[in-house]
Amino acid sequence: MNEHDSCLVSLQRTILKNGPEFLSHKLVIKGDLAYLKPTLSAMSFCMIYIVVGVFLLGLAVRLLSFPDRYDLAIFLGGFGIAIGTFGMALIKPFLRRSSFDKEKNSFNNHKDRNVKLGHIVSLQINNKIVQSKHGLSYGCYELNLLTQHGRRINILNHGDEQQLLHDAEQLGYFLHVEVKDYRREIIL
Repeated sequence: MNEHDSCLVSLQRTILKNGPEFLSHKLVIKGDLAYLKPTLSAMSFCMIYIVVGVFLLGLAVRLLSFPDRYDLAIFLGGFGIAIGTFGMALIKPFLRRSSFDKEKNSFNNHKDRNVKLGHIVSLQINNKIVQSKHGLSYGCYELNLLTQHGRRINILNHGDEQQLLHDAEQLGYFLHVEVKDYRREIIL
């Protein structure tokens, strides 16, 4: 056990309650920059909702030219706006790019305070079971960074174990930090 393991943060507890069971992001390393790029499948999933919403809204506008179809036009328009808005809300987190920039010496996920790369002491992998009251439960994994000040920040959260392990290894090498694997210690 080293000095960084004695932080008052429970390392076994997962940070996020939910997470996608599909591959949502991949790590890309180019020179002094490493960043998470959303996958085509994740973006396509979100775009389907946006396209269907726009289609229904367009159909509603077209139906307005028929006086006896106003009620259907209002229903389709409202439904199209709701589905399109849902798609926009889904896609927003995918467009926020988390990055590790050696030139600026910082990690930025556009959500938490920036972290100086020198303050990152290790990366952590957790597994978890996402339980839903109304749906199926599924396993997924999260990759977190740990700082010398006891902060733990989520970097990546998805269900592709092999890709997450690969990304964690590459990122650990890029940052020159240890990757700690807690997947076998808990599953709740």
